[in-house]
Amino acid sequence: MSGLNEVKSINKNIFDTIMMKCLLRGFNVCAPDWGETDCIYGYYKFYYFKEGEATIIINGDTYYPEPGELYLIPANTKHTYMHNPLNPVLKYWCHFDLTFNGEQKVVYSKETLHCLPPQEVVTPLFERLISLDSSSNLLDILSEKAILIELFKIFLEHINPHKLIPQSSDNFVTKINDYIIQNLQSVITLKNIAEIVHLHPNYFIQFFEKYFSVSPMEYVNIVRLEKATQLFITKPDLSIEQVAYSVGYKDYRYFGRVFKKRYGMTPSAYKGLQKFV
Repeated sequence: MSGLNEVKSINKNIFDTIMMKCLLRGFNVCAPDWGETDCIYGYYKFYYFKEGEATIIINGDTYYPEPGELYLIPANTKHTYMHNPLNPVLKYWCHFDLTFNGEQKVVYSKETLHCLPPQEVVTPLFERLISLDSSSNLLDILSEKAILIELFKIFLEHINPHKLIPQSSDNFVTKINDYIIQNLQSVITLKNIAEIVHLHPNYFIQFFEKYFSVSPMEYVNIVRLEKATQLFITKPDLSIEQVAYSVGYKDYRYFGRVFKKRYGMTPSAYKGLQKFV
């Protein structure tokens, strides 16, 4: 069954409340040091490769993107990426939020990481998306959302969407991820998370690390920090203390220390950097 037919067979209600928001976008040759190891971000990433030699590793699966391939890296997915500076990557890219009824539903699978869409369709969409960057015009904002949805639709047409968007409410990854996202401001314990899937904490840890490649509490902290980076981008008027509280840190000074440990800079430095992005 083709990707298009698979899309048609998905419960149509899942798209009733789809929300997409572009955070950052661009088209550039990657810097020589472009890449990260075992990173996890709270947002989604589109990479549309045009030239160069890149490597992407997710859950032990290694990929070598080819020119013309469109990659979708789901939020909260541990991955490594790099390129050969002697054959640098040229790509369109976009970081974005994607939710269905306020929840992140997309998960990683080998069959849904990338596709080869028509260049004559995808390239103009990215060009238009980039041209709308920083526009405050209401119609441009609407166009930006429409372009993101169109890119997502094109991607779904070329892969098996059932593997990308699980329909079962019992899906382990989805239930755990949704619980953490929805309770970031609360105290989240190992016992709390294990109870969501009715497992003993010790047994639960084994399952969790299989799917997320990190411990449960390490993952909670990663999601909180990634949500903080999103708030610094999307809500620049919030103070550092307000952002810290919004993602579950009652002590903003402790938040500052763990933030610097992960990103190599203080929250105030990161916040200031966004003015120049």
